[in-house]
Amino acid sequence: MSIVESIFGGNQRAIWEEFSKQQNGILKSESGDLFVEYKYLNFILKVKNYNYNVSGSSTSVSYLVGMAEFINPSQLEFQITKEDWFTSFIKNFKKKEIKVRNKTFDKRFFITSNKELKTISILKDKSLLEKIITLNPTRIEITNSGESFGEVPSKGKSMLYFAKQEKLKNLAQLNEIHSVLVSFIENLKVNCEIQYKSTLKHSFKTI
Repeated sequence: MSIVESIFGGNQRAIWEEFSKQQNGILKSESGDLFVEYKYLNFILKVKNYNYNVSGSSTSVSYLVGMAEFINPSQLEFQITKEDWFTSFIKNFKKKEIKVRNKTFDKRFFITSNKELKTISILKDKSLLEKIITLNPTRIEITNSGESFGEVPSKGKSMLYFAKQEKLKNLAQLNEIHSVLVSFIENLKVNCEIQYKSTLKHSFKTI
C-alpha cells in the first residue's frame, strides 16, 4: 500500500484529488459522481466514477471509466467485452469474432470490429495486451455514435471507453486506467493516425 493510500484510506474524494494533482487535471462533479479531466499530449482524457441504476430496481452498479476523444481518420470501431452467455448468443448469429492469438486473452474476451486488421495490429502490443488481461475490464470500446457511461462523442469525433465494474478503493485503480488509455492512444496514433487539438486549460481545481 502506498503512503497516499495509507493516509487517505477509504476517503474517495481525497483519492480523486491526489489523482487530479498527479495529472495536473481538473476535478469536477456530475450528479454526485467525481471525475477528473486532464491533458495527455494534445488529447483530453477523462476518468470518472459512473453509477448505473438498474431499471425497475433499487440496485446501483458502479463503474470506473476512462475515456479519450479524438479525430479518427480511419473510422475504426471495435468493442472488447468479457466472454459470457450473451457473447455466445451473438456468435450463433454468425457475428465475426476476432482472435489475437493469445490464449488467455482470446478465452476471456470477445472482440468485434469494423476493421479487423487494424484492431489486431493495435492489440499486438504485448504491454497493452497484458494490461488488459491483468485489469480484466468489463468493456473497451471505440465508437463515434451513441451514449456510453453517460458520455456521447462530439460530432465528427470518436470516443475510446475503458470501463470496469468496480468501486473506487485506492489510487492505483485510477493510475491503471490512465496507463491503459495512454497505451491505446500511442497505438492508435501509429495505426490510425488519430489526432486531437486540446482546449483544456492546465490548472488544478477542486469543486
